[in-house]
Amino acid sequence: MRVTTPPSSIDSLEGTVQLHVLDDAFFLVNEKGQSLRMTFDGVIAPGESNWEPPKEDDVRSYEIYGVLGILQGIQEKFLVVITRVQRLGRIFGHPIYVIEQVVCLNFDAKKARTKLDSKTKSLNNNSSILSNDDTSNTDSSDDEDEDDDFDQRVTSPTKRNNNVTPTISASTPTTTTAKRSSSSFFFSSSTVLEPKEDQKRSASSSPSPTGRRSSTLMNRFRFSLSGSTTKKKLNNNYSDDDDDDSKGSSDITVLTRSKSLKTSSSSTNNDASSTQDLFAALTLSENIALDQRLVKQVTELFSRSIFIFSPTYDTTNSFQRTFDDPKSEAKKNIPLWKQVDKRFWWNEYISREFQLRNLDDWILPVMQGTMQIEPCEIEGCQFDFILISRRSRERAGMRYQRRGINEQGQVANFVETEQIIIFNRDDEPHVASFVQTRGSIPIFWSQSPYSLHPIPTLDRDEEENNIAFKRHFDEQEKLYGKQIAVSLTELEGREGIVGSEYRRQVEHLADPNIKYVEFDFHRETKGMRFENISKLSTSLRDDLTKLAHFWEAGTDTVYCRQIGVVRTNCMDCLDRTNVVQSAFARIVLNLQLMRFGITEFPDEGIRYYENFECIFNHVWANNGDMISRMYAGTSALKGDFTRTGKRNITGMMNDASNSLARMYLNTVKDFWRQATIDYVLGYHKVEIFRHVPKSQLMSAEPGVERRMAKIRMDAIEVSSAIVIEDDESKIAGWTLLSPNELQKRRAKKFEEKVVLLTEAALYICSYNYNLEKVVQFKRIPLDTITSIQVGEYILSSTTPASRDVDQNYGFLLYYDSNRELIRLNTGSIRNQSLGDLNISSTTTIHKEETRNHPPTSSSSSSTRSSNSHEESVDDDNEQEEVTQEKENNKKNSHHHHHHHQQTFVAFKGVRYNVLGELSEEEIKSVREQILDMTDQIVLVCGRKNDQHFLVQKPVISLEQAEDTDGIFKKMGLKIKKAIWI
Repeated sequence: MRVTTPPSSIDSLEGTVQLHVLDDAFFLVNEKGQSLRMTFDGVIAPGESNWEPPKEDDVRSYEIYGVLGILQGIQEKFLVVITRVQRLGRIFGHPIYVIEQVVCLNFDAKKARTKLDSKTKSLNNNSSILSNDDTSNTDSSDDEDEDDDFDQRVTSPTKRNNNVTPTISASTPTTTTAKRSSSSFFFSSSTVLEPKEDQKRSASSSPSPTGRRSSTLMNRFRFSLSGSTTKKKLNNNYSDDDDDDSKGSSDITVLTRSKSLKTSSSSTNNDASSTQDLFAALTLSENIALDQRLVKQVTELFSRSIFIFSPTYDTTNSFQRTFDDPKSEAKKNIPLWKQVDKRFWWNEYISREFQLRNLDDWILPVMQGTMQIEPCEIEGCQFDFILISRRSRERAGMRYQRRGINEQGQVANFVETEQIIIFNRDDEPHVASFVQTRGSIPIFWSQSPYSLHPIPTLDRDEEENNIAFKRHFDEQEKLYGKQIAVSLTELEGREGIVGSEYRRQVEHLADPNIKYVEFDFHRETKGMRFENISKLSTSLRDDLTKLAHFWEAGTDTVYCRQIGVVRTNCMDCLDRTNVVQSAFARIVLNLQLMRFGITEFPDEGIRYYENFECIFNHVWANNGDMISRMYAGTSALKGDFTRTGKRNITGMMNDASNSLARMYLNTVKDFWRQATIDYVLGYHKVEIFRHVPKSQLMSAEPGVERRMAKIRMDAIEVSSAIVIEDDESKIAGWTLLSPNELQKRRAKKFEEKVVLLTEAALYICSYNYNLEKVVQFKRIPLDTITSIQVGEYILSSTTPASRDVDQNYGFLLYYDSNRELIRLNTGSIRNQSLGDLNISSTTTIHKEETRNHPPTSSSSSSTRSSNSHEESVDDDNEQEEVTQEKENNKKNSHHHHHHHQQTFVAFKGVRYNVLGELSEEEIKSVREQILDMTDQIVLVCGRKNDQHFLVQKPVISLEQAEDTDGIFKKMGLKIKKAIWI
């Protein structure tokens, strides 16, 4: 019996679903006759039995292959459905599919029909031909995709109908490849679509396909720079001309400065209203653009042929785990989604609406990974050779965005690969499998994406690394048993930085269940001597034999079990790792085939059977290519050796081009891809998409906000223990942003300082968050504080977030500087910020011979700038503000006790929960935090009844921020948005 049965036609695909788009709901019917109604106002419930679609002309029905879940965007929500799949084969009669295309449907009948008409088979007329009314509004992800050149997918209609392998059709032997069907539906060569009039006009100016991509980029650029284009795009893409609710978005005209808006009215109320309207327009414009980007990214993520599912079979568990599961006997009555290994269930989070309602028949677990099923024959013995790789969702992400380990002991790019042989003996099926794992080096480390060969950086302290390292291997031993940890990194140079720390951690842990093996792959294979890999595999032959493999006969007989795994890594766990894993798999396969009586040449092994060895090599090479595309965006390097057993010049040239492609993707695309993965997996809320365009280097790690909160609390405690005098006690402590230049409200860089309040003084500490040390502090006696000015603190007017008064608030603290005390920790080295926290670094200040006066100037800037919206403006404008402030002080001098040397220090509140990780109950707005702080300072100073002590006045108003935002800054931001969004 063969596991793989080539399908006869595309109509034989199982698990199809009929999707009916009604005016007010989606109505789904599966092959079992079960139905589901999803109304556009949010009600999800089983549908009526024996339901028949209405006869109205505007009701359309489509064929899809399942529902992945529901996306909650910023403005709208979307139903993610599978519209095209390809069948990889069958495992014991169960069909296995790879997703080739998904569509994100608006909960709106007209928009949903428009997308579906262009993407899938319509059941109304049994064709997928677009109508003239629907050709203009197709899904944006198909209009332009910067990754087409790197995905190397088959995209033409003619190629889609050919028989191809699950991964790379050009490289798999055609003599043994099982035929697979595709659910693609394409126009015939005679089909002609009549364009609209505006399309006819534009066609004459676009003579070649290459012109389309350029024009698309220019349209994005014009969308960012032109208000009228913004209006047009909003109307076309997110509004229906006939709908009343479209009028709201059509009111968004050219976005002008509030100052020009204010000149049109003399009323203060009108001024505020104009500013509010502009803020609302900016927010809506950004929200719509981010929703479009979210849809584009999710569509791209799930349409790259890297997600696998079966409507009736659990693809996430290995054969041994399935057999050992105590619930295996009762699994026939357990819903499929309750059987899966959650480490590999990628759409769990977006399908939670169905889980909460126990809609078991509509939950379709999807796994990121690759699978290839090949029917084979040796010496007249037929069997099926299967290779499955399951990529973990734990610490999932892109190459330079996710490295190393996290606090839970989960590592980046963790992949479980299972090699399977299935054959019949005496009318009884036999299954043999061998599992290997790969994963990033399990310590805290990172690399910059802005280099072809970046130097790795070790992160966190020794204790944190020890804890996470132990957690990782404790979990691996619990799941797989003994560990043979094979490290392929270079022993010296940049790779030696993390490799040597890996070795040290293994020695420190001293776990008898871990065998650590180092093999400098590059040194051993230098000069294209890839045959030296056999040194490693031969040295571990006895260990591989002891680990054994899983062998099951029938349904209840097990001849042997696998008691451990080989855990292989290089730097990326891609190219070198795949080559070495295939070598280990070859040794085990030789042993298995001999034990099964399929081969009779234990010395030669599969090398004696040329056809099967060709299949084996290509399957493993395809496996490496697909995992590489998931993590790095391109095919694996050194794939020519995996396929042929030889290294050649052509392969080296391909490696060079792939390396450059990886650098492009790492630098330009991976921010969005990482944000999309984090959002789909539930690690970040949709707010992550606001954060991406402002990112400097890395996409935020899941849980970073809680870690930042802990680090800030630790900084307050450490500073309190060091700087507060013995006869004083801490009343309150905060961390606040402050310009690193004296007497400035704006500066090129802001530093996050620790501010401590006692019954006698206010302490302002420059803190090194890396070394957990106070670099310097300033003590201001409370009786020298003359006044506090509190109000909005707007540093930039270019984005909705930077204009939000509730989240941009601060205060100026005026005091007599003659009695301030400054202490500098001369033993501290220059402070550096924690790169993964985005906390601005402290400035090193020249030690000057002044005892009771602050330094007159700051000597050097920090090593890393703060976020772009906090950059400085023209110094002349700042000087004007300081002069005006002095004049105001003179006018109001009778309100203060004395003015010997009036000095101020500016504080801006730190916005917490930027990524939405914390609950709203845990966090106050910046305005609320600042008002609480200033009220507490006023109370301790004993000035609660002094009406002139606490002054409500903007530190920097929105109008002042608009005045200082130059044309180049605004132009730069618009260009950046054109590229990013």
